[in-house]
Amino acid sequence: MNPDEADDEYYRAIEEEFVRRRGAVMLLSPRDWGLIGEWKEAGIPLRVVLQGIHNVFDAFERRAPKGRRINSLSYCRQEILALHDLYRTLHAAEAGRPDAAGQDAAGNAAVTRHVGRLYRGVRGALAAASQAGRDPLVGCLARVAADLKRLRKEIKGGTFDPQGLEEQLRGFDGEMLAAAQASLQPETLARVEAEAGLALGPAAGRMTPEARDGTRRTHLARLIREACALPRLTLFD
Repeated sequence: MNPDEADDEYYRAIEEEFVRRRGAVMLLSPRDWGLIGEWKEAGIPLRVVLQGIHNVFDAFERRAPKGRRINSLSYCRQEILALHDLYRTLHAAEAGRPDAAGQDAAGNAAVTRHVGRLYRGVRGALAAASQAGRDPLVGCLARVAADLKRLRKEIKGGTFDPQGLEEQLRGFDGEMLAAAQASLQPETLARVEAEAGLALGPAAGRMTPEARDGTRRTHLARLIREACALPRLTLFD
């Protein structure tokens, strides 16, 4: 992909996600296009922008009167900038830079909100697992929900280690997936495993064994999440 195509994809992906979450077709204003350009120029990764849009719409839909809509990308600006601050802090920590421990109030609030969303997602999955009679998964989700509630309280109360938080979330995510896989009926598990293999398509023949196995496991994890309504526990989707 050349630079022009990459720019087009950045603009197009943000436009599509905003319109999709809005639930009604609209043309972005010149101001909205300019805002996307600012994010691109500032080096804000696409996944951070999309996560910010997702977060804002989730929060809006919980509290806005029925029929109200978000009509501008500028409504998402503050959340996206706060997430970008968090993203840079996390990557600074991974690189071992000494200033990585600093975390401003906006970034702290963004993480608090995000962990709260993850907690609600796990609680929703817990209710679904209980209704489906997946007892091993119910116990795991109850523990993860309690840990997320504790983490959110700690984050809200002060500073935190973003790198350590991401590692904890990945650990919880792995536990959920393992419990979900163990809770599936044998015929259901066989079906999703077969679907994961088929999802590789013709490209499987061109992959190394390691790449093929890694891609198959990624597809399997996605299918298990869908089967059990599991959220993905990470700071950035």
